[in-house]
Amino acid sequence: MRPTRPQTSGLCVASLVLGIFGLCSGLTAVLAVIFGHLGLSKVKSSGGRLAGGGMAVAGLVMGYFGLLVVGIFVAIMFAAGRSVEKKQAEAGKLFDVASVPVPAMPDLPEFEPVGDKGVRVGAVEISDGVGPGESMWMWIYLPPGDPAPGSLSAVLVAPAGTNLLSGSDLGPLGVDDYHDECLPYAEAGMAVVFYSIDGEVEDEEDDGSHRLGYEAFRDACAGVVNGRNALEYVFKRMPEVDTTRIYSAGHSSAGTLSLLFGAHEPRLAGSIAYAPAADVVDRLQELIDTPLVNSAFPQVKHFAKRSSPMTHVAEFSRPVFLFHAEDDENVPAEKTEEFASALKAAGADVTLRISEEGGHYVPMITEGIPAGIEWIRAQ
Repeated sequence: MRPTRPQTSGLCVASLVLGIFGLCSGLTAVLAVIFGHLGLSKVKSSGGRLAGGGMAVAGLVMGYFGLLVVGIFVAIMFAAGRSVEKKQAEAGKLFDVASVPVPAMPDLPEFEPVGDKGVRVGAVEISDGVGPGESMWMWIYLPPGDPAPGSLSAVLVAPAGTNLLSGSDLGPLGVDDYHDECLPYAEAGMAVVFYSIDGEVEDEEDDGSHRLGYEAFRDACAGVVNGRNALEYVFKRMPEVDTTRIYSAGHSSAGTLSLLFGAHEPRLAGSIAYAPAADVVDRLQELIDTPLVNSAFPQVKHFAKRSSPMTHVAEFSRPVFLFHAEDDENVPAEKTEEFASALKAAGADVTLRISEEGGHYVPMITEGIPAGIEWIRAQ
């Protein structure tokens, strides 16, 4: 009698087929393992009547490998999700400025006269390393006369004209002086520190230069580290300043920094911002939505949120003065009005002044700074 040919186990066949699909799917990988073990058990207990053990073993190998692949993928996705959640949470917090070391402060510079009202100005360079805020320039303006210790108010001013993703250098005194934005305070009897911001773009045509500028600006906490250094300089080298009467000020992007600085620094007596972009996310939304933007500006969405004064309205513990022109075509005046409303809702002390016309720059010079000076005096 001829021997009966053993039948192939359907469970073993199913394990092999499901194992193949299981290389891409966790569900079929699980079924491949289950059917593989059941198929092997049936073959072993069949007394030779069933075949297909090899297919079951192959199904088991592919099933377990599929489970491993799926497990790794899930772990990566979980870790990525946690990373995104962490970055989103960090984006809502203030920068950790205290973790950035304060550099050594040089002595006061030699001063020279500027303008026709007896104001003196000198440039000083911080050169203490290559970290955030460790290489920067400051121009010091002092009012006429020989002020007594603790007799002056002081205003810390940053340069305007950045794209909110990079900084601006100063260098020694030269043809690009910002005297129009600094002299009025000094002529009104106040000390002024005009300070550079880390992250100047060296070559506007070079994408790599933009990325380097962005990274330096980001590491300097959107310029807050530079403002902190200017404040420390006043504390350590300018005894004529009353340390309870130090204000930040700035126009346009420097106004944005002045507000951000005010949210971070309780030692400031207040913050002044002329035509600022107070909502950085709104200002940069088109760039943020650009495909592959993170290749040029890593994590720009989170940085824009974290560097936005609007994100930190609850952190303003000192008075704020806001100025804007109604016909400003660079930054709409209603954005500053929205920011003022948000500050008031958070319980902040806010003064808002709107000029009827003049555009983005001229009203700041003719109306804004004089109003800011009067506001400081009123404090």
